[in-house]
Order: sequence, then structure tokens, then C-alpha cells
Amino acid sequence: MKDRSHDTAMVEHFRADPTYAAELLAEVRRDGNPDELAILLRQMDEAFGSDCKRSGSAMSQL
Repeated sequence: MKDRSHDTAMVEHFRADPTYAAELLAEVRRDGNPDELAILLRQMDEAFGSDCKRSGSAMSQL
């Protein structure tokens, strides 16, 4: 099995389950710290970046 980074694994998981990604974002925004939020936003940008830009940033809607 080929090793992959945590970011890569999370990006794949978010793409496979966008609802989970949205729920996780809401939870981190509510209960997380700024470092956790920065990491999550980086991963979500990698997963959905072009889609978010086309739709007017889905992340800001949460």
C-alpha cells in the first residue's frame, strides 16, 4: 500500500462525503481553535476550491 499524507486522505474523504465536510466545518467553527480551522480550510480548499469559487464560496454559507 502506498503511503499518502493526512491532507490527501482528508481531501479524498471530503470529496466522497461533502456532507461530512460541511458538518465538520460547522463543528470546528463552533468549538475549534484558529489553528484547527486554518488546517481544515486548507484541506477544504484543496477538495472543493474551484467548486467553492464558482458557487460563491460554499464555506461562507455555513
